[in-house]
Amino acid sequence: MSNLPEEFVFSQSSLQDYADCARRFELKYLLKQRWPAPEVDDLLEYERRTAQGQQFHQLVHQHQVGIPPEKLMRQIEDAAVRRWFESYLRGGFKGQPEVTLSVPLGNHWLLAKFDLLAIEPGGRALIVDWKTVQAGPLPTAAQLLKRWQTIVYRFVLARAKSIPPEQIEMRYWYAAHDGATISLPYDSAQMQADEANLLRVLREIETRPDFPLTPDERRCRFCVYRSLNNRGVEAGPLAEWDEVDEDIDLTGFSLDIDQIGEIEF
Repeated sequence: MSNLPEEFVFSQSSLQDYADCARRFELKYLLKQRWPAPEVDDLLEYERRTAQGQQFHQLVHQHQVGIPPEKLMRQIEDAAVRRWFESYLRGGFKGQPEVTLSVPLGNHWLLAKFDLLAIEPGGRALIVDWKTVQAGPLPTAAQLLKRWQTIVYRFVLARAKSIPPEQIEMRYWYAAHDGATISLPYDSAQMQADEANLLRVLREIETRPDFPLTPDERRCRFCVYRSLNNRGVEAGPLAEWDEVDEDIDLTGFSLDIDQIGEIEF
């Protein structure tokens, strides 16, 4: 008997939650447990950053559907958002904003929502993901390759659009670093490995008898369920979201400000 309902849809967010803590996955997606705890200590700053990220994504969307950048610039009052949008414009990006695709995964579905997707007539495809939070050192390509977002987005695009993996590139774009990008090519061998990994995790979730807490209690500082699981009551410092730590990938937690406002699956 499967632990998952038939209609369950996986995404990079749910897979990352499972990777961070199986108990969090169980509480959030299977038991649908709500818990009134803040994820970070500075909610006002958190809300400010949330608003900045939402405005930037909206500006990009409006620009990509044809609204002139001069008109959009007149709407921007926040200095940081203005710098981000200017950096974005210098990049010359063209594509479809906010594209959602899904593909079968075992007995379920796997969904990806792309910030920007550009597919050329010749078949080459570019995935762009805007990162508006990262203010510390940039992650390495090796770190990004391990993230479920990278795995899910490239796999879903290749499968949904029947695009050869060698023609797919994923590019992370960092607003706080003047539009610096990290590009990740794809290939058939990696796609096969990704599919095997995805199916392995799916089967593990479907069949495991219990969902234990993560042994790394540092992760619990940013989890809304920490008090429910007797892992402390104080929220973690928001400043740590600006850091990339080799032991704790902070951008992999459920508090992903770039994703706020999107549907969670």
